Amino acid sequence: MNEFVKVLAVDDEENILWLLKEGLEDEFTEVLSASNTGEAYELLNRESVDVCLVDIFLDGDDGIECVEKWKNEFPGVNFLVMTAQNTSSNVIGSINAGAVDFFPKPFDFGKLKGKIHDVCKKNKTRSKINKDFIYDFQTTSSTMLEIYKLIGRIAKTNINVLIQGETGTGKEIFARMIYERSNRANKPFVAINMPAIPDDLMESELFGHVKGAFTGAVSDKPGKFEQANGGTIFLDEISELDYSLQAKLLRILQERELSRLGSTKNIYLDLRVIAATNKNLDNLVSQGKFREDLYYRLNVVTIEIPPLRERKGDIKFLVSHFLNKYKNLKGNLLSIDEEAMEYLSKYSWPGNIRELENVIQSAIVNTTGDIISPESLPKKIIENNNLCSNGHSLFSQLYKLAADIIEAESISEKNMAFEEYSKFTLKPLFDAALIQSKGNKSVASRLLGINRNTFRKKLKELNIE
Repeated sequence: MNEFVKVLAVDDEENILWLLKEGLEDEFTEVLSASNTGEAYELLNRESVDVCLVDIFLDGDDGIECVEKWKNEFPGVNFLVMTAQNTSSNVIGSINAGAVDFFPKPFDFGKLKGKIHDVCKKNKTRSKINKDFIYDFQTTSSTMLEIYKLIGRIAKTNINVLIQGETGTGKEIFARMIYERSNRANKPFVAINMPAIPDDLMESELFGHVKGAFTGAVSDKPGKFEQANGGTIFLDEISELDYSLQAKLLRILQERELSRLGSTKNIYLDLRVIAATNKNLDNLVSQGKFREDLYYRLNVVTIEIPPLRERKGDIKFLVSHFLNKYKNLKGNLLSIDEEAMEYLSKYSWPGNIRELENVIQSAIVNTTGDIISPESLPKKIIENNNLCSNGHSLFSQLYKLAADIIEAESISEKNMAFEEYSKFTLKPLFDAALIQSKGNKSVASRLLGINRNTFRKKLKELNIE
């Protein structure tokens, strides 16, 4: 029986990436794409890639040099080099850099696919510890300890899990923790970011299609659920799934089978479903935007990930993790001084762990020596600390609230900072006016200097009874 393989294709030509995805992807092969080395590096860090196809001539980068560097950092990945220029220096240089083979363009997809699965079979004996169990974080938080205990209890079961938490709290990492310690750890883990898939392609991407199912469907193609068969599928931001497709997902969860778009043939599925959301699904159900029956199918066990501001004791461990993760940005492992760490500990982190990770990357790049100091930190971190150090004045508190909301809205791309800030600051004002007027709305509106209709409208907007 074939083993599932995850392939990363790195090429600066979009048509080549499309060809590789169409030519290689099947029920046993998932193809990820990167159009530059930055994207590729991020995917190599985040995904459990088995084979990486690297073009020699990338925009501004040398593919052979990348293979040589990445081979040392990602020893579990098999690298294959591809190019249209089959010179002796390119072939020799590629193999010398650590590539397991060299493939010329245009591709012979039969040979390329055979080679990919062949090298993976030969390397199945590599240490499972080196490939898996990479998400191992220390904590001082009692809440996090309870989450880890829960993961330990449910990991080897097949029950569905719903992970909830703010944007940037690392919901996919917790999904991978469950997967790594499950009985399906040697099977595929397929992650789907719902908002990243266009609505008109969602059904085909999730459930697959057969040739002729729609214009452009030139061949049969398995969906993500088939690719995850035998393993685990992670549905990130499940709240973004179109209501019309929620019924089909519900059927899959109930019947454990699906039919590709345009087909009447049922395909049996054996997989575990982990879903995640940064929204309140209870509210969406009550608003008629999310199916109640699907919600209860997904929500067998719920894991609530706390925001970073509620577990600041973990910041020092996360900083150490990110310094090690991005040490190659400078070629050596940096450290951080106590003052800089103090700045990081006092910051409120509206973007959570993702924001901390970005800050550490920026600090590494901006540091001239071997130690990160406050001078290397972003301006917003320093300004936040300076305001806090001036005491808990009303201005300081309002400024901090405003900065947190603006940052959170920027990260979420909702761009509703004014509305959110108004809710926080106007509600106490209207509450105070109502208390002062003993509930008389006409008097309260006069106290605030606004007409009664505007007053009533604002009460409704602020959800004040």
